Amino acid sequence: MRRMIVLAIVLCMAAAVSIGAAPALAASGCTCHTVEPLTAPAAHAPLVVGVDCTTCHVGWTGPPHPRQDNRHLFLHLSGRSAEAGYQLDGQLWSHSMGYFPFLGHRGVVVYLQQRLWGATKWNHLTQVTTGRLGPARGAFTYTVPSPTPWAAYRAIARGHVAPASDGVGLYMPKRQRLGPKPQLTLSLSGLTAGSIAPGRTVTATGTARPDLLAGEQVRLTVYRRYYVALAPPWVVAKAGTVPISATGTFVWEFSLTRRESYKVTARIARSDNHKAVSSSRLFTVQ
Repeated sequence: MRRMIVLAIVLCMAAAVSIGAAPALAASGCTCHTVEPLTAPAAHAPLVVGVDCTTCHVGWTGPPHPRQDNRHLFLHLSGRSAEAGYQLDGQLWSHSMGYFPFLGHRGVVVYLQQRLWGATKWNHLTQVTTGRLGPARGAFTYTVPSPTPWAAYRAIARGHVAPASDGVGLYMPKRQRLGPKPQLTLSLSGLTAGSIAPGRTVTATGTARPDLLAGEQVRLTVYRRYYVALAPPWVVAKAGTVPISATGTFVWEFSLTRRESYKVTARIARSDNHKAVSSSRLFTVQ
């Protein structure tokens, strides 16, 4: 009994010493996902070629795994056209209710990847390291030379140890995807100077690019202008859904009997391949 009490005291002291200390790097050959009893969720396929869990999940010591603090960790990724190509900008930062409402995570490796339109495989572009000083703390940038149209981009921030809201925290890898924005046009026929008589047919037509959008649905909504104080300015009058043809076009017909101002909006919803996109046109029934 005395030996058991001494052992319990030693274990408690070891646990107390470890609290607040920065976790050690994960050992190679981690079996937390594969050896019974499992001490971690099922392992995913490598997101970056040649990078295993001991590289991407920096700080894991398991089992047992150290405390994680990913509640307020954010990875931002945006893109814009530049003279030298397509510029990717991002930042890794955390937000808490403590003394540091905005804290950039510096010196963290971020893997940048590209997926071509219609493909399922992500290809490696480069790896960058988040900035260390001033406004660039936690930020990164990379310009894709000769970018392929309609490509999607992905950033994967490696796991790391960094300050947390209550000391030192272990942050799991963070992933963010930037999809391309399709092109969508909308036009209305059957109008005269932007107006149409009650009961007459309005034809909404449009095009969507790239052509691989064929088969996706376009949601068309007709809104009526609402002139009541403190109420939404537009209310739905009619709606429908039509597919995009193999040539990238769509057609939808409708008619209205109430004399009023209207707005038609065509929208393609967000998917794994692209962002959402919409286009609108105004007309009146009189």
